Amino acid sequence: MANTYKWTIYALDAKVAVEDGNENVVYTVHWGLSATDETGEHSVNSIGTHGVEYDADNFTAYADLTEEQVIGWLESGLDVDSMKANLDAQIEKLVTPTETTFHSPFATIVEETPAVEEETPAEETP
Repeated sequence: MANTYKWTIYALDAKVAVEDGNENVVYTVHWGLSATDETGEHSVNSIGTHGVEYDADNFTAYADLTEEQVIGWLESGLDVDSMKANLDAQIEKLVTPTETTFHSPFATIVEETPAVEEETPAEETP
C-alpha cells in the first residue's frame, strides 16, 4: 500500500532581531506530517516542533523564506523515514484493526419516557 504524505507548517517562532542586525530570525518550526492511504479513507497525522540553528552565512530573510525551504529544514533535521513508518503503522491499524474499545460496557441504559402534556380546558363562551 502506498501512502501519501503531506507537511503542514503551523507556525514559525522567530527572534525579532539578532545581534548582527538580521530580523525575524526563525528558531522553531511548528509542523504536522499527515499520511493518507491510497483509498483516501484513512488518514493520520503527527505534530511537533523542530528547533532551527541560526546561521548568519546562510540566512534567508523571513520575507524570502519559502515553505519548501522550511520543509527542507525539517527533512534534514528529523528522522522522516521513522516518522513515515510510524504513520504507516497507524494507518495499517485503521485498515486492519487488532484491538477495540468497549465504551461504558456496564452502564445502565435509562429509557426516557415521553412527557405527557396536560390538556388545557377550553374556555367557555357565554
